[in-house]
Amino acid sequence: MSSRQLILLLSALEVLAILPIASFPALLPDFIAAWDLTNTEAGWIAGVYYLGYMLLVTPAVTLTDRYDARLVFVIGCTVTGLSTLAFAAFADGFWSGFLLRAIGGAGQAAVYMPGLRALTDRLKGGEQSRAVTFYTASYSIAISLSFTVTGLLAESWGWRFSFAAIGAACLVSAIGAWLLLAPQPPQHAAGRPLFALRPVLRNRDAMGYIIGYAAHGFELTAMRAWLTAFLVFVLARDAAAAAALPSPTVLAAIITLIGLPASLLGNELALKIGRRRALMLIMGISGLMGLAMGFTAALPLWLVLAYCAIYYVFIGGDSGALTAGMLAAAEPEHRGSTMALHSAFGFGISVLGPLCVGLALDGVEHAASGQGVVTWGLGLAVMGLGALLGPVALLWAGRGARRG
Repeated sequence: MSSRQLILLLSALEVLAILPIASFPALLPDFIAAWDLTNTEAGWIAGVYYLGYMLLVTPAVTLTDRYDARLVFVIGCTVTGLSTLAFAAFADGFWSGFLLRAIGGAGQAAVYMPGLRALTDRLKGGEQSRAVTFYTASYSIAISLSFTVTGLLAESWGWRFSFAAIGAACLVSAIGAWLLLAPQPPQHAAGRPLFALRPVLRNRDAMGYIIGYAAHGFELTAMRAWLTAFLVFVLARDAAAAAALPSPTVLAAIITLIGLPASLLGNELALKIGRRRALMLIMGISGLMGLAMGFTAALPLWLVLAYCAIYYVFIGGDSGALTAGMLAAAEPEHRGSTMALHSAFGFGISVLGPLCVGLALDGVEHAASGQGVVTWGLGLAVMGLGALLGPVALLWAGRGARRG
């Protein structure tokens, strides 16, 4: 199999395996109504996916230092698929939804980074850098398809059928990885601990990218979780214009699809002006736009949609460069541990994004005795505050970095 075929194969399997990630946020307004959820409870269910991810990602990724990442990836796809099928069959309220989404997130811990490890272990030299960028950019395709497929299937056959179909796609990914990827056990030095945290924490360069990735994740998951609900609110304010547009879930899918070229363009900018400088610029603009996003609900509908799309360009513009920076800064003998902390901390902080926005929305809505532009403005501003921590971390790391 050529390197190009391998990159395309792993990216396609990644897309299938990650389809469940936005399935709950895509239908969040429907679940709030059907299950009588508060915004905080909805934020918990949306965010617990990343909590499950955080709790399992360290053992899942560090196991790729000792076992073939292909095997870890297959197990992750299987757990994610089965939990999504169980959600389709049994979820009927907050606690069942919370538990099954947490299990799904735990399965995802063995999908994204182990899939990246399976890819890079089978490539050499410059091929790895290109592969990382394309693989991480394909994540945006998965998010967009997750919104689209979930919404379209739910509209035609109901949300339970939609979740069942997405769960089946994860199982197809597991089978594909097992049959199409050749086994390749890693080389692991005898006597070395499987997870070495201290050397990673001492690597200031890598830690800058890891903290930046956490700030990115906080903003991204908050935007992903609440975008559909925000669009429902905006469309309801201009029913005449909304009648000519697709559903909120399809609009959210179109907006999130922009993340694919954004990630690639962000990486190209990093190559031209320097990775750290490019990331600080992108994340700074993204954070400022996040502070203002909710207040755009007072603008004409087309301006709101344009703002959301441009904002998502900056949200997605840093993902590939942050992960590539982490891999470049990682010490070769601690790459698995560095990847594990990158994912664990990044996705652990991501749990807080949807939850913090939900808490803010509930708090402002209670104080204002209703939902309005100010409620969404102050609630979504939390996203921007989190994102602005990224440039601060990169600036701190840059002062003591050994290499850029």
